[in-house]
Amino acid sequence: MKPIDFAKALGLGALVLVLDLCFAFGTVTVWAWFIEPGHPQSYVMAQAPRLSTFSTRLFGPLLLAGFVWLFSRGRPERNPFAFAGAVFVLYLLLDGATVAFHGLYNLTVLITVALKLAGAMAGAGLSRMGRKPV
Repeated sequence: MKPIDFAKALGLGALVLVLDLCFAFGTVTVWAWFIEPGHPQSYVMAQAPRLSTFSTRLFGPLLLAGFVWLFSRGRPERNPFAFAGAVFVLYLLLDGATVAFHGLYNLTVLITVALKLAGAMAGAGLSRMGRKPV
């Protein structure tokens, strides 16, 4: 990979982090407004960690898969799995505050991290489909 690929991976990791957080906040908001409206804010705040965990486990891997696929499919000279690994590692470093707060020993965090890694690698695998060998 070229140095510019690492810059792209960093930008992509940041974009995925922001979008993942937006989906998490959106999930809690939709739940509070439309699915279970009328509860006090304290109830909503108590449910937010569970809902945001669900959201990040669903949308995080999909976002990583989609963006890795999008940025790897037209680049036959770039190893998509190395790019996916770089995006994932840089994403994880940017999201380090969350991981440090909960600790990597936490099973919930480990499951979420594993799902996101699987999403990034799935995007890399999808980008290879239909490619002619170089």
